[in-house]
Amino acid sequence: MTEDTPQFDLEAMQAGMTAVDALPRSRDQLLPALQALHDELHWLPREAISYAASHIRVPLSEVYATATAYSELRLESPVPGQWHVCTGVACDLAGAGELIEAAPDRVARADCQFLCALAPVVADEHEQLYGRVTVDEFRERVTE
Repeated sequence: MTEDTPQFDLEAMQAGMTAVDALPRSRDQLLPALQALHDELHWLPREAISYAASHIRVPLSEVYATATAYSELRLESPVPGQWHVCTGVACDLAGAGELIEAAPDRVARADCQFLCALAPVVADEHEQLYGRVTVDEFRERVTE
């Protein structure tokens, strides 16, 4: 790892690897492998993606394609205290932009969370989802 590469918890990585090792080595286990690693690390560093590719025996490009297709899987280290606001069409129409403007220093945009009936949707730093969030409610939650 270079100094620019975010660090990850080695114990969490080991726990994720143990969970992946329990899975069969078949292509249909790629998503469960990524989810197991993500559950432990709360994101997918390069090392985790490489481990999944090696265990499942699929090309690294396929693992990245799968990981980037799911908004629930993060490829970047979580920032403590940062919230994510869904910017899918339904959330955008329901006021996601106003939520982003309410706390621009504590918010990141997120791809569609597929909870359109609950728009606008936000996720806290622990990936807890909240739906139908108002600007006042969001400000209150972010400052807690």
